[in-house]
Parts: sequence; structure tokens; C-alpha cells
Amino acid sequence: MGFTAFDYFNGIARGGDFLAFMPTILGAALALAIIASFDALLCAKLVIAPGEPRRDGDRLLFRLGVGNVAAACIGGITGGINIGASITNRTFGGRRSLSVLISAAVMLVAGAFLFRWLGQMPRAVLSAVIMVVAIQHFDLWSLRLAGELRKGPISSRYHVVLDLVVVVVVAVLSITLNIVLAVFVGVAIAIALFVLRMSGSVIRRSYRCGAIHSRRSRLAPERIFLEEAGEAILVMELQGALFFGTGETLLSAVEAELRRNTSCVILDLRRLTDIDSTGANALLELKTTLAQQEKEFLLALTDGTAAMERLEHFGVLSSIGAANILPDIDRAIERAENDLLRVQAQLYREEIPLAEVGLFAKLNPTDLAAIEPYLQHASYRRDEVIFREGDPGSEVFIVTKGTASAFLHSSPFNIRLGTFAPGTAFGELAILDAGPRSATVIADEDLACFVLTAPNFAILTEKHPDVAGRVLAAIGRELSGRLRTANRTIHQLET
Repeated sequence: MGFTAFDYFNGIARGGDFLAFMPTILGAALALAIIASFDALLCAKLVIAPGEPRRDGDRLLFRLGVGNVAAACIGGITGGINIGASITNRTFGGRRSLSVLISAAVMLVAGAFLFRWLGQMPRAVLSAVIMVVAIQHFDLWSLRLAGELRKGPISSRYHVVLDLVVVVVVAVLSITLNIVLAVFVGVAIAIALFVLRMSGSVIRRSYRCGAIHSRRSRLAPERIFLEEAGEAILVMELQGALFFGTGETLLSAVEAELRRNTSCVILDLRRLTDIDSTGANALLELKTTLAQQEKEFLLALTDGTAAMERLEHFGVLSSIGAANILPDIDRAIERAENDLLRVQAQLYREEIPLAEVGLFAKLNPTDLAAIEPYLQHASYRRDEVIFREGDPGSEVFIVTKGTASAFLHSSPFNIRLGTFAPGTAFGELAILDAGPRSATVIADEDLACFVLTAPNFAILTEKHPDVAGRVLAAIGRELSGRLRTANRTIHQLET
């Protein structure tokens, strides 16, 4: 009668040193379980083709565990997903459980009836098979990490180096000591790195809006006012996960900033990947603190994102109020700027006079009298399209009441380029080059404006060339001012 695995384990159980083996057995079993679980989940992800439904990881590990326990009870060798055989099977059309059973049956027949001939296989062939298997198990993720070490910004290289250190440490320990210790050390280092990264600051960037403004075009007095008063608007862009650790970091950072004159705090949540209950409570606590200090609290949050769903689940959105939740950071800054400018009457007049229009600010009453006959008055209803991107352009629009916004159509979103308030103008390029419209302009609310057409401007140039020249100079100053503002904003965001 042959010696079986049962006889071996039975001998250990009867021996007096069985308990001494228990730490080794349990430690090795736990390490192998961790390795097999990671390997099975990664192999399953590689086997599944793009577009196929995802597999239930818990169910997969449970089935593999039951199979390995059953195999061990009859002296078999535990195993997992064979990535090479699985990919080959699917390449030739295997998709259902029947293909797995057929593959297992063929392997069983080969092992039971062909082992005698397989044992005669030359060592060179066996060596080649082993080399192929070794090459197939090269860790491509680690190789890509090494390649990225020379690329990308310095901030990302730090994380790449840490990941490579974990790979090297686990590999060296596996070779020099044993795989059980290597697995536990690798898991411990991974947990420590995770805690370290998660406990870091959730604040990606913070700035005040003295130099950075919204895309809303404003009159020169309003721009000058916001250069100084805009410092009271605090913007914080968040990223990563918001939980108890990063939430406390956020509250401390805001508390420090509130020592300066602050009228509004804006949080950009678009880059948040996860929010738990403690992170949601941190936002509610911040809202309460700002309300007690009579400061405004705004959120920049896009519909349909994970952050939106989590905040809605925890009741944060209803507590803050829909009016204080804006779809992007630009509209949030515009809202805060409007609150600062609320004391200025320009925002609430029925219609501003022609003399207060930015283009005509440096013209005398005689020049205005010469221009006025060539201006046509027009009005548009809310959400009405004034012109579309690509339309032929031959008019300049001078806003005297309401606002209009310019958009670039980029599927699936429309990118807002700017908003034009009373006293500002848009469509100036039509006077300069008569080319097609570069954007679509839509009335945000009921809009009143003066329209200067290219034919009328040509008549004005013929009859009053000096006045037309001053209008062209004013258009140049307006475009130059917008360019300077854009450059200043870009510089502030890059530093």
C-alpha cells in the first residue's frame, strides 16, 4: 500500500511537536491565501475582454477557496487561475463553464494515463516550458513603473519610487528568506503607504481671487474694484479622498485662512474620488462655522460625479442648499464677485446709458452724438441664441442690460468662454476681420444692447474718420485688456 498525504499529516498530528508546527502552517496558509487571492483577481481582470461584464470578485474567491480545500483534503495541490491556459481557451472561443470542464478533463486524462510518456520528455523541452512560464509571469506593471521614473513631473516620481521600493523589497525577501515573510512585509508596507498617502493634505491648490477672476467681462471700474476686493474670495481645490484625517486637515487650513479678510469660501470638489460620513460631517461643520461668521460657502460640483452622489447620500447638498452649489469653479467665482459688487448700482439698473459703455468711455459727448445714429437697438429673450459658432460675423453687440455668455461646443459639454455684463461688448472681431463667429453667444437673461453693423461702421468711417479711429482704438484696448487678464490668470494658476 503506498504512502499518501493522509499518512503524512496523520503522522504529524500524532507527534508531540504538532503544536510547534501550527504557527508555520497557519502563517504559510495565510500568505498563500493572500498571494492566491491577488493573483486570481488580477488574472480574472486580464482574462475578461473589454466590454464584457465584470465578474463578482467575492464569488470568484469563494469558489476557488472551496475548490482548494476540497483538493487539499484528497492530497491534491492547490491552484488558482492559469492565465496562459485561460487566455488560450478564450482565444479559441471558450466562453462558458463547459470549456473549463473540458480543459480540466483533458488535463486529468493526460496526468492519469499519459504521465508515463510525459515523463520521458527531454529536459531541454521542460526547461523551455519553464522559461516560457517565467516570462509570462513578468510583472509588466513594475516594468512600466520603472519606465515612468524618467517621465512625468517630479511630484509623481516620488510615488513611483515608493511603489518600486515595495516591489524590490518583496522580491529580495522572497529570494533570500522565504515567501511567507515577504508577503507579510509587503502587505505591511502597502498599508503604511496607503495610510501615509491618505493622511496627506486633500487640498490640491488654494488661491484668492484678487488676480484670478471669473470669465465674466466687466467694466473697468468693476475690474479695478475686484483687483483688491477679490482677495476676500478664497478658493480651495480638493482632490483624493475626504475622510476623518483629510477632513481635519481641510478644517485647519480653512481656519488659518479665515484669519485674513474673507467674505466667501469656495470648495472645488470635482477631483474628489471618495467621501465618507466623517468627510461629509467636516463639510457640514465648515458650513456651520462660516454661517456663524456670516461668510458665504459655495461648492463647485458637477452633476453625476461620485462626489455628488456621496454628498447627496449624506444629506450635505440639502443642508448647503442648491443655490450655493455651482456646476464649475468659474461660475462659483462669478457668483462671489457679484456678491462683492452688489453695492454697485450698475448690476441692477434697468439699462445703462451709452456714455458708461466701456468702448465709449474716453469719447466726448460730440463723438457719442456722431456715433449714436449708426447704432441699432436690439433685445433678446432669456436663453435666446444671439449668434452661433461658425456664423458669418458683421456686427458688434454692446450690452446695456442683462448678460450673455459665449460657449464653445465640445461634446458632451459646452465650454463657457466668458459672460458679458452691462457696459461690455462682444463680437468685436467682426469689425476687424469680418470672419466667422468663433463661439456661440446665448442670452443668460432678458438682454438689451446696441448693435453696430459693419456697413454702418463703414459709413461712420467715411463721414467721421477720427471718431471711427477712436472706436477702433477702444476695441484694441478692450482686446488687450482681456489678453492681459488671461495671461495673469494663467501665471497665477501655474505658480
